[in-house]
Amino acid sequence: MARMIALVALLVAFPVSAAVGQTLPERYSEGVTAFNAGDYDLAANTFQELVSKFGVKEPEVWLNLGAASFEADRPGIAVYAFHKAAKLAKNGPIADTANGNLARVRTAMNEGQAETGFVFGAYFDAWTVLLGWINPKVALVVFLGFWSLFFVGLGLWRYSPSKRKGLAVVIFGAALIVAGLAAYGGHRVANYRLGVVISDFTPLRDDISSTKALARLPEGLELRVTDTKGAWLEVRLPSGQHGWVEQDRIAIP
Repeated sequence: MARMIALVALLVAFPVSAAVGQTLPERYSEGVTAFNAGDYDLAANTFQELVSKFGVKEPEVWLNLGAASFEADRPGIAVYAFHKAAKLAKNGPIADTANGNLARVRTAMNEGQAETGFVFGAYFDAWTVLLGWINPKVALVVFLGFWSLFFVGLGLWRYSPSKRKGLAVVIFGAALIVAGLAAYGGHRVANYRLGVVISDFTPLRDDISSTKALARLPEGLELRVTDTKGAWLEVRLPSGQHGWVEQDRIAIP
């Protein structure tokens, strides 16, 4: 597997209690040192301890967890960690680095995988392709604007009918429908729950009581989580196939 991830080694101050606060930067530094020395398992375990045991939320730590995990042949955790880093950073160089590394990981995992039938990439469906680029808050404001214009125009037309006012009402009505679909689609996509397969050969079942697997999902695959039932998650693959997966085999950023 090609190694294309660049570690961002930044020593940060962690906002934790004084009892353990002095040791966390040291543990972080140990992880960076281990990574630079090529001990990727130790580096990944160190960063994992910081986020899991001590609840560290700094995106730099998640970014480094992703890099170390990928080098340690843990692609599922790497993809999950990069998503988490980008989500925590929101915008700026750390988010850009996380998304760039995520793209490199997807490219590396896709090498030689054509025969499996799975493509490693961001989850998408028709809504994502058509309306995933829309900011749902902006779309809602536009929708409410056209809503107001439509009913104001309708009231004026009914009070004093004319062809010009009637045409304006039709235009505002059409724009209202388009804006409504955009607002709905943007909100729908924004509320998708992304999941990442963190265990290789994860069984996908048609029902939680089924003993037969519909497919075996590879580690690092990104999918959409649509429902939860006890220890099971209902998921939908980019291909459209859906089923149930054990919850501990999926990580949700």
